[in-house]
Parts: sequence; C-alpha cells; structure tokens
Amino acid sequence: MSDIMPSRKPKTLAEKLATDGSSCPIPATHDRLAEVHHWWHQMAELYHEPDPFRYRLSAFAQAARGVTNMLQKEKAAFANFGFYEKWVIKAKTDPIMKWLDKTRTRGFHQSALAPSSWLQIECFHNPRRSIWDEDDSPLGTEDPFQCTHYYMNVGPSTDHGHNFTRHWSMDGLNGRELLDVCAYIYDQLDEIVTEAHERLGASVASYAQPGSLRRLPCMENIDQYRIVKTRIRRGKEVWINRPHRQHIH
Repeated sequence: MSDIMPSRKPKTLAEKLATDGSSCPIPATHDRLAEVHHWWHQMAELYHEPDPFRYRLSAFAQAARGVTNMLQKEKAAFANFGFYEKWVIKAKTDPIMKWLDKTRTRGFHQSALAPSSWLQIECFHNPRRSIWDEDDSPLGTEDPFQCTHYYMNVGPSTDHGHNFTRHWSMDGLNGRELLDVCAYIYDQLDEIVTEAHERLGASVASYAQPGSLRRLPCMENIDQYRIVKTRIRRGKEVWINRPHRQHIH
C-alpha cells in the first residue's frame, strides 16, 4: 500500500496518514484506499464462509468505487487535475475496472456467483487406496455455498484428511478468481492515489517487491486462503493451515 508513515501523535486524520511533522494533502482519499485494503483481508480471511465472504466483497466494491469519488472531492488541492482524467480514460478500457463499475447495480447475490464458483474436495493419504496409486483423485465438486466446516463436521466420519480448494468468480470475469481480481483493483487505485500524492509533493512509501505483480506483498499468495488442508487429530478432522492475520502491510 502506498501509505505515508503515520505520525507518532497525530491530532487529525491528515496527520495520522502523514510522516512526522507533515500532513497528508488528500486524507479522505488516502483513508478510503486503506479501507479497500482492509476489506480485501476480510474477504481473504473468510474465503471459506460463503455469506460473510459475499458481504465483505460488497463492502470492498463500495470502498473501491469510493476512492476516486473522494479524490474528486479533494481536487481543490491540485493546481491541475488533468492527470486524473487521463486515468479515467484508461480505466474505461480496462475490463476489470469496467466490471467493478457494473457491480453498482448487479450486486453479489448467490445467483451472480453460482455459475463460475466451485469447491473441490480431495482426499489426503486415504489408507484404503493402493500404494501404487499416484495421487488421491478429487472426490468431486461440491456446493460452493456450504461453508468448508460443514463438510468437515457434518460429512461422514473419516480416518484421513482432505484438501478443500475453493474458487469464487462471477459473470464478466471469464473465470478469473475474485481475490485476484480485487488485488488487481487495489493496484489500480493505489497507482492513482500514489500519483496524486506525488503531484502534491507528498512522499509515499512503496511496499512492492522486485518482480512482484502486486503493489502489496500480502496480496501475492492467494492460494493460502483458497486451499484448506485438514488432517485427523485425536479422531477429529481439523484445519491445519489457517493463515495467521498479517500485519497491515
């Protein structure tokens, strides 16, 4: 995230978002971008809880659409706002940003996600399989609108673990995964907010790593959220790879 490092004792939002001894020139825009980041992590952490995931996806989209609205409200800070108009023209040709704009009316109902979303369950070290079998084959695709804990706790008793791989997508994304789509949206918004700061002479910190496609390292590895691995512990199937909540950056 192109975050300005926070002051030690901020008195205002503008000071909180700025380096010590300075003030963020576009605090409302900057704060809304931070909100987009927040909702992305909420989606990731609840990826295997279908309804909470959808609700947070809706909040992400609302916050994302609000970033440029806030920037327009703070345009008085700029001597020349032409750079923003160039970004808008570019965004209008971007399929993902066009998709985001269309979600104003479509929403994120189950019917919108159903055609392109799935949950696949695979056995892990099933003792009834031959040692000559190369891999445990998938059990098949299950209802994605049941949470993963449902299959862990309500399904038949088992003596082996499973891998639950979930994929959320929507019409208009050509099967592209939603966490990845939302990370891309964040990147585009971060780009315009960073440029806005720079045009106002504000210094910003970049967390992008060399060779990375993402502007934030925390949005790189989405498989850690998409794949749940379970193993048998004391006769119960337990989730063993739950990601720890990461630092904001």
